[in-house]
Amino acid sequence: MSCITNHHKQIDCQVTLPLSKSIVNRLLVINHIAGNSSPVELISDASDTKTMQLLLREISSKRDNYSATTEINVGNAGTVMRFLTALLSVTPGKWHITGTERMQQRPIQPLTDALQHLGADLTFGKNSGFPPVYINGNLQLDGGTVQLYAGISSQFISALMMLGPVLKGGLTIELIGEVISGSYIRMTQNLMQKCGAWVSFVDNRVVIEQRNYTNIDFAKLLEPDWSAAAFWYEVAALATDAKILLKGLHEQSVQGDSVLPQIYKSLGVNSVFTGEGLLITKSGLLITDEFNYDFTECPDLAQAVIVTCAALGIKGRFSGLKTLRVKETDRIAAIKNELVKLGYHVDVVENRMVTFGNIPQNNDNSAQTIINCYDDHRMAMSFAPLALLHKNLCLDEPGVVRKSYPDFWKDLKKAGLLINNGQLTMDNEKQKT
Repeated sequence: MSCITNHHKQIDCQVTLPLSKSIVNRLLVINHIAGNSSPVELISDASDTKTMQLLLREISSKRDNYSATTEINVGNAGTVMRFLTALLSVTPGKWHITGTERMQQRPIQPLTDALQHLGADLTFGKNSGFPPVYINGNLQLDGGTVQLYAGISSQFISALMMLGPVLKGGLTIELIGEVISGSYIRMTQNLMQKCGAWVSFVDNRVVIEQRNYTNIDFAKLLEPDWSAAAFWYEVAALATDAKILLKGLHEQSVQGDSVLPQIYKSLGVNSVFTGEGLLITKSGLLITDEFNYDFTECPDLAQAVIVTCAALGIKGRFSGLKTLRVKETDRIAAIKNELVKLGYHVDVVENRMVTFGNIPQNNDNSAQTIINCYDDHRMAMSFAPLALLHKNLCLDEPGVVRKSYPDFWKDLKKAGLLINNGQLTMDNEKQKT
């Protein structure tokens, strides 16, 4: 456990955000499917992308080993689990893909049903529809048309999409039900097209032609992570005054989370793109005292925005949160638990959340408040900025930020927010991959 102390309410700093792990992981998979060698050096220090790159190297070294089953352990990396389950279906060899106890509680059946419909040979190791999964890879897997329920995770769809160009006859995916996180499907489409694929995504139908991927230019396609920028928008909104340069962010992005400037304009933060990146400043003007938002297209922003609204005393109604139930933790329950602990009035109705706009009266109380992170990187990062308002705020698992933003505490120090023994804590804490 580590506690955060705030030395400044007026923030003036520059930050280099981590690379988007969504982009990195997609490019690594596309690069592998294309038959190219993985980059020699690790692209990112984020544990999710390190796990992906290291496991792809292991798969490359063990493919065509028909006599033994190779275990592929993704730890708590959900994206890696989904993408590699699809990838291993077309990779010759015998594979056993598994992960942490929490990973084995996260559903994967919509993806495995679609793969089996295409002829993939896979079985479940414990509970039907959940990891671990045993796979006999088949390089000659046929394409065709599959139906896929689109209401749990867009990563199931992206995992299938990236296989499309190497399946015989290509692939058509008919999406059933409400399409959630459509921006991530469009991200996959965009990156695939930049790597030589032909992809159409119209209404609830994705069509992919059979053709070879071309060379992948990692340097040209990588971007800083817009979802990581959300926590800096939160800092700017909660500070007395703020001027924060997020280096390298550009207005033109394949990431759906680039809607942040529009969201936070109503919450008192201005955004200006410069030659160096994105400059965000505290405007001092809340455009609304009641905020309603549907996060269907950008669920990874929900925690930061909901916590911001609660902290500013804004009444809010937040929908499009269904996928938060099956993330690293049940994020809906986790957000409510920790906000209530701090004195905020919050309610949950099914998969929607409501903040009632109260400001706790005991913000200056010297009593220690311990925020549980639930082994969830975004819980840690979305609650850390509350140290601008709450004294003696502590986190039980500061090291979880490794998953997507390993330098978060170093960068937060630039803003005057210090986590006591933070570096020591993270270095000594057992890394969860």
